[in-house]
Amino acid sequence: MNPFNLLINYVIANSRASFYNVSGNQEITNTALLAGVVSENPLLSYLLIENKAKAEGDKFNASADVTSAAGSAPGLPAPSTAPIVNPPTNTETPTNGAANVVTLENVRNEISISNNLLKEEIAKIAASNNAELTKAIVEKFDAKIALIEKSTGTLNDAIQEIKSRLEAFSKGVPAPDSVSNQKAPAKNEKR
Repeated sequence: MNPFNLLINYVIANSRASFYNVSGNQEITNTALLAGVVSENPLLSYLLIENKAKAEGDKFNASADVTSAAGSAPGLPAPSTAPIVNPPTNTETPTNGAANVVTLENVRNEISISNNLLKEEIAKIAASNNAELTKAIVEKFDAKIALIEKSTGTLNDAIQEIKSRLEAFSKGVPAPDSVSNQKAPAKNEKR
């Protein structure tokens, strides 16, 4: 509890009470002193005092409005600063009044028509995009299928060559490009 904080909070409470036009600011002063005792942070104290003063000001102004409205003579409008302006009345009747009337049913019908038009446009766009997409896919897959067929043919040839070499090896016949004609390493040579 810092006496300096208490003094500052008391001054702030009086300032905020006069700002929000609160008479009899005992509640705000009590809040300010309690905030000064509890908190060492002046910003927090200020915010507490400000909120309490604003709440009290709203209460006081609301009760003042009710009192002034209840005290006025019956049948007279409440005093105000703004002048009363009567809007001009249109004495002319429209000749085609039924056509200018907007009903919920008319709006619903317009929305339904617009939705149907949008659905048709989306279907047209989807159909044209579907044809273009199918064409692009076919072109890409045709190229990939041709590449796979070519590599499959090469792979089949390699498999046939391996089979023929295995058969020749199992029969004991040397393969045509065998390395059997190379000389065996001598004992003294490094492998």
